[in-house]
Amino acid sequence: MKIRPVFLIAVALCALPLLRLAAQDVTVGEPQWFFPEPAPEVMPKAKRKLKPDYPDEMRKLGEVGYVVLARHIDLTGENFTVSFESTHLPFRRAVEAEMQSWEISGAKRGGQPVVALVWVPVIFNPKSAAVKGAEATPRLLSVGPVVTKERVGLAGQPPVVRMKLSLDAMGVITRAEPEGEMKETVLAAIREGLKIWKFAPARAGGHAVAAEVTVSVICQRPVPADIALRSPAKVIKQVPPKFPPALQGTGLKGEVVLDFEVDPEGNVKSPTIFSSTHPGFNEPAVAALLQWKFQPATRDGKPVKERIRVPMIITASDRGRGESETYKVESRTDQSKLPENLRFDTPAKIIGVVVPVYPYSLRRDGVQGTAKGTMLIDPRGRVIAVKIKTTDRPELGEALAAALDGFTFDPALKDGKPVAHLLNYEQRFEENAFLDDGSRDLLDVERKHPERIMGASKLDAPLKLISQRAPVSPTTWPKDVTQAEALVEFLVDTEGHARLPRIVSATADSFGYAAAQAVVAWQFGPPLVGGKPAVVRVKVPFKFSLKDAKALAEKTESAK
Repeated sequence: MKIRPVFLIAVALCALPLLRLAAQDVTVGEPQWFFPEPAPEVMPKAKRKLKPDYPDEMRKLGEVGYVVLARHIDLTGENFTVSFESTHLPFRRAVEAEMQSWEISGAKRGGQPVVALVWVPVIFNPKSAAVKGAEATPRLLSVGPVVTKERVGLAGQPPVVRMKLSLDAMGVITRAEPEGEMKETVLAAIREGLKIWKFAPARAGGHAVAAEVTVSVICQRPVPADIALRSPAKVIKQVPPKFPPALQGTGLKGEVVLDFEVDPEGNVKSPTIFSSTHPGFNEPAVAALLQWKFQPATRDGKPVKERIRVPMIITASDRGRGESETYKVESRTDQSKLPENLRFDTPAKIIGVVVPVYPYSLRRDGVQGTAKGTMLIDPRGRVIAVKIKTTDRPELGEALAAALDGFTFDPALKDGKPVAHLLNYEQRFEENAFLDDGSRDLLDVERKHPERIMGASKLDAPLKLISQRAPVSPTTWPKDVTQAEALVEFLVDTEGHARLPRIVSATADSFGYAAAQAVVAWQFGPPLVGGKPAVVRVKVPFKFSLKDAKALAEKTESAK
């Protein structure tokens, strides 16, 4: 597995000729040089052709679109993804599906390797813009990046704006107007960037004619002044994650995306789970990651810390039993009963699952049940509302709601564009459904040997938090509540995993379950008493602020 840190940047203005036909109606440009100094004699080249398919869901839309990706190539030829933007999500998915082993060779100046930053476009033209035929709409041939100092578009959305272009019979842009309102400074930057775009003209009766076309334009931020002095962190030691024994034979495949910091010494610090296909894979993923070692990032030759996001794939050879059915997902299919804004061509796809916390007292007493809920998912793929439809016990409904608040999705699509979506979800609460041997063992310890559970005051040293996740503020935030609290008690096992959270007190049940849901993702250094591993009981208070929750959401969205 190769690690590719992600940085968001923009690039200098330059027209990008498209020299490679990737597939019908898809063309891929050659890597273009984007450092301020002149290009070297030996330019980076793609080691194999990138051949994305034209997405089926975009064919009927009949719209031009493109993807731009930037690659940072170090002196050893290692590739790092620097930025990745798309006018339409299906086009991005099509390119991502082909990029797993796609790399670009290094650059050389005077026979010596040099650090390179290149930008590669992938253009998708509709069938109506075909090269042959008497009738055709304008065909996009080459693009240049549009650089704006101000961020455009809605928070959390790709930096894309819609422009109406008038083209003459030579395919030259003669007029460019935005579809909606736009700041003059942004419009000026877009018009400047469009000057170097090239189109093949429309055809009517076999003759080139003037035409109008609406295109989506990606607006990128300026390149950091010190980009040429930066070198990303590079992994030098990897430890593969172990497949969790509790999930053997389930047929599940784990994909865990982790965020973490690499310190100036090359050590992994503060890992958190960005998304996960099943929480059972989270612990082995974090445990493996903490054993990785990196060559640290540098700036002007000096080691610096760096934030990285990396996916881990966890598979098992035994896949005989088929996928576990501890939960069911149902997307509404009778769209005639849905409002227009909730209708879709492609349903949302779960990319991050959160298993609900089994309410402690019910699990302890062997009480089982089922809860069913509905999620409203916005065009960013985030859950913005949860409604519990039925539940055998109120606690199960609260637990399910807290879990659903933390789900993440690939959004639903309508005409190739992300749209809001409704999804039904059913969770069964019973001991065998949770595949959590560690918690089951601690329940036995509590029942039979409570004296083995230590208080925090008896530890040789205070617990050291290695990995944590902040609670997700409830989407069902009570009216007239601006500040809320919760106190959660839990056990830390001999390996440092947080287990069996229980709510001691809370302003409202939703805050208690939100805190409990966060705690089960925490990991500590192993607790020691007299130099030996021990189980310890701890309590942690949580504070929730409606103002802070909104500010954090806005900050997170604006950083995407």
